[in-house]
Amino acid sequence: MSEPDFDAERLAERNAELRRQVDHMTDEVRRRTEGLKQAQARMAALTGAARSGDGVVQAKVDMTGQLTELTLGEEAFQRGTPQALAAEITRVIREATAGVRTEVRREVSRFTPDEDLVDLPDLVPGAPSLRDLFTAGPPDDDRDQQMFRRD
Repeated sequence: MSEPDFDAERLAERNAELRRQVDHMTDEVRRRTEGLKQAQARMAALTGAARSGDGVVQAKVDMTGQLTELTLGEEAFQRGTPQALAAEITRVIREATAGVRTEVRREVSRFTPDEDLVDLPDLVPGAPSLRDLFTAGPPDDDRDQQMFRRD
């Protein structure tokens, strides 16, 4: 085999391997994009819910932790001080928010990249990493051990 033929054959093999890797990356991005769309729909339906031990204060929050519903039982104003009631309302809202954050974090964690995923910098030095697209998530919160609910 002559030298030019050998180089052309090696180049063709290398091009075929690069094409397989790019095809694999493209398929992986498509699969993950579809998965992200589905997770986004699931997360949009998430709510956090919590209530005080006596059930007088109840709160619901959306997936972002924004208060969507606050219910106070009639006896809420008959017990304790306004400051104590305010503190209990705040605690219940935080509990509901922590619960929904836990669920959002679970959804997002499904999309951490596999270690065996071929990444752009593996093929093109200096290219941006696809892994970065899949690793961003909500901030940690120490209060994530609370209850949650899906509506």
